[in-house]
Amino acid sequence: SEYARNYLTQYHSSVTDQTPVRLIPHGTKQIHNEHFVSVKKKLSKDENLRLLYVSTIKKYKHQWNLIDAVGLLRKEGTPIELHLVGGGDSPALNLMQDAINRNKADKNFIFYHGNLPYDQTLEWYHKADIFVFPSSCETFGISLLEAMTAGLPIASSDRGPMPEVLKDAGLYFNPESVTSIKNCLRYMIENPNLRQLLGKKAKQYSQTYSWKKCANETFAFLSSVYKSNLT
Repeated sequence: SEYARNYLTQYHSSVTDQTPVRLIPHGTKQIHNEHFVSVKKKLSKDENLRLLYVSTIKKYKHQWNLIDAVGLLRKEGTPIELHLVGGGDSPALNLMQDAINRNKADKNFIFYHGNLPYDQTLEWYHKADIFVFPSSCETFGISLLEAMTAGLPIASSDRGPMPEVLKDAGLYFNPESVTSIKNCLRYMIENPNLRQLLGKKAKQYSQTYSWKKCANETFAFLSSVYKSNLT
């Protein structure tokens, strides 16, 4: 991302004006989400919207803030459930588990699926209604891009490269504020037509990314650096 390049050139003295630097975005596998194509306008009494967050569990990923925000929305009567996918380190896992425990008052609406194989992880993009990405530190955000390819409406952190990748195809919040996350999610949930519009736009933007393009540009860059060093 442009964000990552700017950080490296600003804070690492080894990167000079003479250092060859090229911005090459990551790619992703395109995901066709049949579930979201027919977006629901209204939910039945016993139906929840499925929120999904795919990410490692780290202190800067803020799973606990998202859990608390979802808990507050549930207390207000919003019919949602949260699904978390990804492994992590012990301190962060403990923070997440504490948040799950303090939000269990009425019923279990938070589901932690752990670290899943890639194919099983991709399946969750088919099952979800909304993708949430409350990370405050990324160089790019692969799972964010995967959610875009699935055409999911995305509520995202306003930090780092997320607005650069997602652009105007998502709604943004402060990942360190439970209230900000809650308000952003409530607005998205209450506006199904907006969700559908954002999902379609995210899908469209994702078409510019591919692993083939990433690989071709990477090898071309390495080749150019090699050739320049021969002269």
